[in-house]
Amino acid sequence: MNNNNMSLAKILPIGLMLFSFFFGAGNLIFPPALGQMAGDNLPTAILGFCISGVGLPLLGILAMAILDGDDPDELASPMCPAFGKAITILCALTIGPFFAIPRTAAVSFDTGILLLLPEGYETMGLVLYSIFFFALTYFLSVNPSKIVDNIGKIMSPLLLICLGILIFCVITDPMGALQPANNVYKNAPFFKGFQEGYNTMDLLCTMLYGAATLKAIESQGITEQKQLTKVCIYAGIIAAICLALIYGALAYAGAASTAAFGMVSNGGQLLNMISVHYMGFPGQVVLALIIFFACITTSIGLTTSISSYFNQLSGGRVQYQRFCVYICLFSLVVANFGLNNIIKFSIPVICMLYPIVIAIVILNVGQSIFKRDKAIFRICLTLTTIFAIFDGLRAGGFDLRALDSFLTQYLPFFDVGFGWLLPCFGGILLGYLYRMVCPNK
Repeated sequence: MNNNNMSLAKILPIGLMLFSFFFGAGNLIFPPALGQMAGDNLPTAILGFCISGVGLPLLGILAMAILDGDDPDELASPMCPAFGKAITILCALTIGPFFAIPRTAAVSFDTGILLLLPEGYETMGLVLYSIFFFALTYFLSVNPSKIVDNIGKIMSPLLLICLGILIFCVITDPMGALQPANNVYKNAPFFKGFQEGYNTMDLLCTMLYGAATLKAIESQGITEQKQLTKVCIYAGIIAAICLALIYGALAYAGAASTAAFGMVSNGGQLLNMISVHYMGFPGQVVLALIIFFACITTSIGLTTSISSYFNQLSGGRVQYQRFCVYICLFSLVVANFGLNNIIKFSIPVICMLYPIVIAIVILNVGQSIFKRDKAIFRICLTLTTIFAIFDGLRAGGFDLRALDSFLTQYLPFFDVGFGWLLPCFGGILLGYLYRMVCPNK
């Protein structure tokens, strides 16, 4: 396929498909909460959020395109095949039954059901709701039907229309002026916003979603490597613009809401309160229904893709349906810890995984320079992994004492959660210099 045939009409659907991959209902709850905390430092904070929550996932898709394969284990294979497989499994568990799938149930409960329940029935309500939610997830995951696709095609536009109306109300009739920034958003708004972007978990999803994007592009008749990469870039720009606009608008809505509601720790409840403020009870009901359908389709999509991955990993020895059962049951249990706890427990794991996956993506996107050289991969990923573990332990509240004090003093950016940054790029440089000095080893 040549450049003349790469029309907007062919690229736009792929870009919108890529947007729908990354835009889950769970992503709605973080920008408003960020806006409240960032206050008058909102522009800098949302820039950091968009780089990690939008830019890096799209680079991940580009890395898969450059690799020209559909096996996510291959991204880190120059380091060690077992390492590549381990990272993919950890990412699958994180975006699956450990955190992301349970979060879909918790978000839809907190956003729509919780405020409708009488006081004192919250715990029982979550138990009954999560049983219903994951029973439906299981049924639709093991019985693929067009109803799932139709719900996604109908409800995603309705969700965007509802959000568009809400955002229009916020912009034309703000709830109040932006308040002073809180906590670390005062001193390091960009870095804190960048870390908040981890919570979308979208970069971790690229390792499983990349193959689907490539197949969609190839179905348009684009098979030549250079053209495949170009279309990935164009589709990525479309998806990035949509995501960045929504994230920015929701963050502004959160920032403007502080004067009206004070600080609200739960992003799902905050979004609900903003909706009720502008549209009353009908707006709350409509938003709850739409977010439920968005959450259930996300849950089904993650359950099916992760079950398929583990089914292939087992060589077909464990049935796909059995993995669906395991994932739904485990997710049901985790969902009942509540949204706040799911987010709390996920932060250390994400802070450990994200730097490693960022390094893997950089090494693959820079393939023309690094040539997937084993020495460069091994030095970079070894150093990055060591310091990513330190960052994860620190984010989890573990007291590293003397080590924490030492690294804070001598390792740049460690105090703001980016201790991996210098080891990552320093490791790339060291590996590159080693290869220049010892080209045959």
